[in-house]
Amino acid sequence: MTGKTYSIQQIADLTGLSKQLIRKWEDRYQIIQPKRLANGYRIYTDTELQTLTAVSELTNSGLTVSQAIERYTKEQAHHEQDHTTSIRQAMIRAGTVGDEQQLLHLLEHAHHKFGVEKLLEQIIVPFLREVGQLWCEHAWGEYQEAISSQTVRDFLAHIRRHYFVQANAPLVLGSCLPGERHEIPMQILLIQCMLRGYQTLMLGPSPAPTAIQSTIALKKPKIVLLTGTTDIAFTEHAQAVHMLDKLAQVHQDITFYIGGAGSEKYYEQFGLQALKLSRKIDDIFAAGANA
Repeated sequence: MTGKTYSIQQIADLTGLSKQLIRKWEDRYQIIQPKRLANGYRIYTDTELQTLTAVSELTNSGLTVSQAIERYTKEQAHHEQDHTTSIRQAMIRAGTVGDEQQLLHLLEHAHHKFGVEKLLEQIIVPFLREVGQLWCEHAWGEYQEAISSQTVRDFLAHIRRHYFVQANAPLVLGSCLPGERHEIPMQILLIQCMLRGYQTLMLGPSPAPTAIQSTIALKKPKIVLLTGTTDIAFTEHAQAVHMLDKLAQVHQDITFYIGGAGSEKYYEQFGLQALKLSRKIDDIFAAGANA
């Protein structure tokens, strides 16, 4: 944990709330989630201090605790939305002039501010959509698109390398389809798997089918994720896709998923049987899907 922390007594002194009331608000309303030390003592962050102070001030103005929490939550959501929008706009400006260092700085700031999950959902995914639109509209050239995409890709790879997951956690193997070179969707998908407690391993863009097969035999993953965003994996590497479907039929103890715009487009046409089509992360981790 980074940043300043406080004991419950310090929080009580700073907010004017009793320790009993602080614990009550935590247990009943879940407005804060303090970490606990090995000895069981709660420790609070600046964010939790800010939350308790704001809710206390709202209740002092005449609102009930529930009303105060609802108002505060809405205000925070609105503020957060404004902040994420301003970060994305700044990233677009940096990408427009090819400022890789500024892009990296903004990504690091957003990561520190919002955490991994919100970074993906509210910053990176919308930013990449904007980049794609600028590219399609010819508002950006190859250099601007490449710098922006490569900086995001490298940052995602950095997160994956440094995100802690238990050593005995089940493994998810991620791979682009043969011929597919757009690896960012798989990077995002694997980080989402790590957030759910899985170890991950990723093969590089456009791997040989035999590389996927040998990695499965060696690492014995619980789940295999394949992505095909563009048409090329299906129009020029159709035989490899069918081979992977047969591979999935052989390894019935492993759950295989295939996703991406290209996969959705060609899935029925290819008559795939053992590769399950996934449109979003929830398809993979639906209740009981991988029990």
